[in-house]
Amino acid sequence: MHTKFKSTTALILSLLIVFSLASCAKTTDDASADASPTQTEGVTAELPALADFISAYTDAVDAEWAYNLAVEIIESGEYADNRLGDRQSGSDAEHRTAEKIAEVMKDIGLSDVTLDPVIVDRIQAGDSGLTLDGSDREIILHAYQTNGTPAGGLTGEIIDAGSGTAADYEGLDVSGKVVLIDIDQRADWWIGIPVMQAIEKGAAAVIANNVAGFSEISDDAYNANDFCGPATIPTASITRNDAAFLRENMTDGVAVGTLVVDNEYSKGGTTYNVTGTIKGRDSSEAILFGAHYDAYYESFQDDTIAWTGMLAIAKAMRDSGYVPERDITFVAHGAEEWGESDTSYDWALGSYRQITEAHADWQGKIISFINFELPAYAFSSYTYTQSAPESYGLVQKYTESEYAAKPEGAYPDGILTDGFQTYTYSDDFSYYVSGVPSFINGMLLDLKNGSDAFDFYYKYYHTNYDTKETYNEAVFDWQLKFYGGLGIFIDNTPAVELDFGYQAERLRDSFNEETAALYADGGAEFTAAVDKYAAAASTLTAKIDDVNARYLAATTADERTAIMAEGKELNRKTLAIFKSTQDALLAVSAETPIVPHEWYQSNLELIGETVAYLEAGDVQSAVDETAWAINGIAEWYPMFFDEATVAHIRGAYAGEFAPLNWAQGKTLPLADVQAATRLITARYEESGGDFSDEIAIYVTAITEQAELYAELLVSEAAAINALAEDMTF
Repeated sequence: MHTKFKSTTALILSLLIVFSLASCAKTTDDASADASPTQTEGVTAELPALADFISAYTDAVDAEWAYNLAVEIIESGEYADNRLGDRQSGSDAEHRTAEKIAEVMKDIGLSDVTLDPVIVDRIQAGDSGLTLDGSDREIILHAYQTNGTPAGGLTGEIIDAGSGTAADYEGLDVSGKVVLIDIDQRADWWIGIPVMQAIEKGAAAVIANNVAGFSEISDDAYNANDFCGPATIPTASITRNDAAFLRENMTDGVAVGTLVVDNEYSKGGTTYNVTGTIKGRDSSEAILFGAHYDAYYESFQDDTIAWTGMLAIAKAMRDSGYVPERDITFVAHGAEEWGESDTSYDWALGSYRQITEAHADWQGKIISFINFELPAYAFSSYTYTQSAPESYGLVQKYTESEYAAKPEGAYPDGILTDGFQTYTYSDDFSYYVSGVPSFINGMLLDLKNGSDAFDFYYKYYHTNYDTKETYNEAVFDWQLKFYGGLGIFIDNTPAVELDFGYQAERLRDSFNEETAALYADGGAEFTAAVDKYAAAASTLTAKIDDVNARYLAATTADERTAIMAEGKELNRKTLAIFKSTQDALLAVSAETPIVPHEWYQSNLELIGETVAYLEAGDVQSAVDETAWAINGIAEWYPMFFDEATVAHIRGAYAGEFAPLNWAQGKTLPLADVQAATRLITARYEESGGDFSDEIAIYVTAITEQAELYAELLVSEAAAINALAEDMTF
């Protein structure tokens, strides 16, 4: 799984939580829970034979089988390319693991087992290290996705470059030399950002010391996180203990040694997405389960135990004798952690190219994708499911039903049943943006305690401490039973339960009436369109509920067959509406899903607040509170890095060097305020000065952003009206 939680991103995310969750307090223990606004009475009646299907499935679940397979993978040495345990995008170890997965799929009785090739950047990571002159100690390093050093390594000076910002290079000559930098990739930036700065300063290589944010479990922990930069110069991670040793051997911030980064990097590599299927009575539709198998280190939780668990779900379905109505396909994705150099969106490449290239035919056929990540760790005393907003009602209905497995020995505080929108950090988002209703087991945000990430991410995530010692059997057993049961539950429903009323709520919550009144004549067209959309959604939900209720009440096999066919015809229309909705109304701000107009709306609010601070002569509050967050936090970078580096950062964001992949068409242009950002940062220590020049830049940007905001609200209103018309049939 890919993730980052910096203080900046977390701030924006916490604002979005407000309209993503109606309430974090409701759990399956809340007997007085209200139904969703558009649910119909009686829909939760027992489906014929469903209880027996799920009971037989849960009895067949074998968590130990999956655990033993995961241990075999991480301990055999066959499925890693180096001593630290990597199997990365397009690598030999990734390919060997794909073949193993295909073999296991066949052994447990899946049919149509294939290795679907998709193009990615290849990174073959060998053993990397550093030796210092006068010392026989090898400092083991973990390489990022970059070019390697020449044969024999790089021998020369290693320079302490602080945090690797532009200011840290003042007075330093690092041309042709290796630089050591400190970094907090959660609070500040991905490693690729200071690497771009090092390239601009002429450095030959970078060694990154992750001082905080991630890998906090131990000073002997390595960290591998997203790169989002060019592969130009060798870059590697060092433990904090080894970084301290390196600094102890420096004189005036300089040491001499030999760096070896044993990487082979190339464009045009291949990853394989491994698929196998339990054939249904009708193959016109399918339900998909997924997990990724590329990895850093042993990666027990992320994601070895997830893909072996996915196979355990398949095995339990087969062993229980379950014959699905639709095909149930299982896919192990490659290249989830990383797959392409020099783009701001370089993760989840295997899944994105599976649904858009290798199996574009799955669009409109897959009625649900259930993704599995880190399923055997006790993140908290409660859990939840993330999904597309249109599936919030289904999640609540299933979770509160008699069919859903209840936790035993895990999650004593129950399961949150209100919806939370699926995020960008895992394979499910690739499918979501492509029009597939998607789900993922909740393991990212601590929704009850401020919506920051669970502490697993600060401690174990993407480190050499993500081992089998983190395994929680009770959690894992429940996850297999609950999510496998969800697949069977969906399979036994003729009409996919997509409630677009929740999307209407998302749209309403995204709209700031005060901002619209200031800059878009109130946005009356938008609000009227959302009202029309909500009314159409209610009517469509009633149709879906009617089909499913009649299926429950059917008394003959022929009647049930006819209603199932009716439901599938309805699905053809609702899935098309679902895809059109995501095409028109789903964008990303940095890494956060938004409604497109929120980009300009947020900029207008942040720029306006920045101007107010500057008019009061309070430049420090302008810098600290608002200016950095403009452009989806993109203004954070000009505060620390030079213009050439920021130009490259923005080029990667704009897709100048490589595709934006699942973010293609989902990003919006930046407001032109970088000059003001740099000016107020340089004047940070001033108090009560004249900031009229900076204010003028911001005011011009407000005029431009307001025009774009008003235009986008109009175009969104037109799209929403068209979607409402599509729902009326």
